[in-house]
Amino acid sequence: MSNTTLRCPKCESKLDTHERHGVVIEECPGCKGVFLDRGELEQLIDAESRYLAELPDEVTPETAYQGRHRRGIMQQIFSL
Repeated sequence: MSNTTLRCPKCESKLDTHERHGVVIEECPGCKGVFLDRGELEQLIDAESRYLAELPDEVTPETAYQGRHRRGIMQQIFSL
């Protein structure tokens, strides 16, 4: 990772960098924007697919995701 300070293109806040399972994500604490580099969205989609494939038979994506969108994007991403 570079020591360069990244700034949000919308509000100019310093971006926070988070790394989980090899995916580096920049998040703006000001406007809550999330920024991905090339290929990182695909990595997140693959991680979600693996998570859904491992769900027990009695749990469906509808019940597993219920209400998760309200907890914040970073908790959702990092729980995969």
